[in-house]
Amino acid sequence: MSFYPSAGIDRRQVLRGLGLAGLAALNPSLALAKAPALAEPLTLWGIPASPSAVFARAVASGAIEAAAPGTKFDVWKSTDQMRAGIATGAFKMFATSTYAAANFHNRGAGTVMVNVVTWGLLYVMARDESIATIEDLAGKHVLLSNKNEAPDLLFRLVLGWAGLDPDKDVTLDYVGSPGEAVPLFLAGRGDVALLHEPAATAALMRAAKANVPIRRAIDITEAYGKHTGRGPKIPQVGLAVSEDFLEAHPEVVAAVHAATVDAGTWVLEHQQEAGKLTAKTLTLPAPLIAKSLPFIRLSVASAKDAREDIELYFDNLMSLNPAIVGGKKPDDSFYWG
Repeated sequence: MSFYPSAGIDRRQVLRGLGLAGLAALNPSLALAKAPALAEPLTLWGIPASPSAVFARAVASGAIEAAAPGTKFDVWKSTDQMRAGIATGAFKMFATSTYAAANFHNRGAGTVMVNVVTWGLLYVMARDESIATIEDLAGKHVLLSNKNEAPDLLFRLVLGWAGLDPDKDVTLDYVGSPGEAVPLFLAGRGDVALLHEPAATAALMRAAKANVPIRRAIDITEAYGKHTGRGPKIPQVGLAVSEDFLEAHPEVVAAVHAATVDAGTWVLEHQQEAGKLTAKTLTLPAPLIAKSLPFIRLSVASAKDAREDIELYFDNLMSLNPAIVGGKKPDDSFYWG
């Protein structure tokens, strides 16, 4: 995430766009009457994981149609595709991790965080019934992925808060992706595995078929919340928008956010239907998506409302790797709402 062109929009323009977004939320018909038409239908880009159920529902509900006729839902397949979409301006509104959005913003990619959708989806999976706390991991062999990314940093943080040295008191065994970690763990590699959703649910489903006894032993979000005192919530994934698009179409951004809020409620109340809806686009089985939804802490909040938690999260990540958010916390223009 090192090379992104400047969006060429000054701070006053962005703030004016944010103000118009607020107007759209209060009086959508007035905002729509003044808004320029979209040059082409909007694509709402989700992440290749179960939280995208929210975005799939937001589009399928038809709630965005008045503001952005013909809006489509799709999923970016790799971080390289997402980076390219942001750099070229092809991605107008897209789901991503909050820390990646901050990195894009700080490096001049013109990225604004619209909302947070998921608040913690990282778990330690274990075979041993005696493992129940972070302290119980002393001396254990841990299978994990995403080295130097947020899951790795969060795990290192909670280990340190529990008095364990990640480089001495546990053995960290990195693989390329959670998808690689699941079969390796089921085959016996590692005492425990650090998995985020939906890989954790996939591991449980595969283990049940193979009669392998594994379980969710530790909820990393619970451990994080006990330390911060703010409860089990880590603002991990949400929706972002390009500054260009926000400047030109603040009413669309407001409409998409509102649809996302409603979709979050619907998904929690209709998990099986949400799984089937999302599986049409994700390369994941509908039952897996549905079963993982209760474990992603789904709750949609505007970035402005979530700012205190986002900044605390960034502070914690930066204590281990400042570069993960581009070397500094983003300024006010990063937070929509």
